[in-house]
Amino acid sequence: MTRGQTETDPSMKLREMDEKNMHNLFLKNMAGLIEETKNPAPCLNPNSKRGGMATHAGVALELGISRPQANNKTKICMSPQMEAILIWCQCRTREYENVKISNFTNSWSDGLAFCALIHHFFPQAFDWTKLSKENRKQNFELAFQTGERFAGIPDFLTAADMISMVEDSRIDPKMVFSYVQEMYRMCNDL
Repeated sequence: MTRGQTETDPSMKLREMDEKNMHNLFLKNMAGLIEETKNPAPCLNPNSKRGGMATHAGVALELGISRPQANNKTKICMSPQMEAILIWCQCRTREYENVKISNFTNSWSDGLAFCALIHHFFPQAFDWTKLSKENRKQNFELAFQTGERFAGIPDFLTAADMISMVEDSRIDPKMVFSYVQEMYRMCNDL
């Protein structure tokens, strides 16, 4: 226990928060990240309430979400905005079996991550239990068509694009991130 704390202090753990409170905390931290990226300032206090990386990282740790680690083979470098969107995706899909989002490449290769995100916002649109990672093309088509129909997400990424990238083992993280960012923009207020 830290100084000044008593055993009766009510403290809400992130895992116990309802979706709305968690969402508001996430947005506050994401706004802080974007501001910190635009106007970097030294922060001597890692527990600062200004919503910077320290607070953002704390949210991720509380939820059991880990940052992708760049190993010697890959040189993956994510901007704070990409990390924030990645964590947003992880939060929205953490209850879905067979969906583990850790990057903007291989995590999306079977289409289930796209479907899980869409299903989170539009659960009535399709039956999640009938999806299979073996039906990659159908998953991409379902996610992109449902996203366009229900949320107005532009179809600048298609099932054919994703299939081609997966088959060539060259999934473009910027394309996936751009689509997911648009999904965030269109669905976030729902």
